[in-house]
Amino acid sequence: MRDSLRNHLRHPGRGTREDTAANDYGPKKAAYAQAGVPVYLVADPYEGTCHVYTQPHKGDYATVTKVPFGDEVDLTGTVVGLVLKADEFPRD
Repeated sequence: MRDSLRNHLRHPGRGTREDTAANDYGPKKAAYAQAGVPVYLVADPYEGTCHVYTQPHKGDYATVTKVPFGDEVDLTGTVVGLVLKADEFPRD
């Protein structure tokens, strides 16, 4: 499973929904970390925050950065290497 996830989901990102949030922040995040996916981003319209998880280690991420909608999500220090504009992300 580790190689399969790594090959297909190099840098996953999600817009979470109320009915998927527990999975997005729990089992899915753990599976990506276990597979060694270097960056996992969750855009949470309920909190109005992007959660950027990096540095996978032993089934979890060592680092989480929270960026409010409206600010730029700077991923230039990661393998993604870009800045994501989150100023127009919708809020629920």
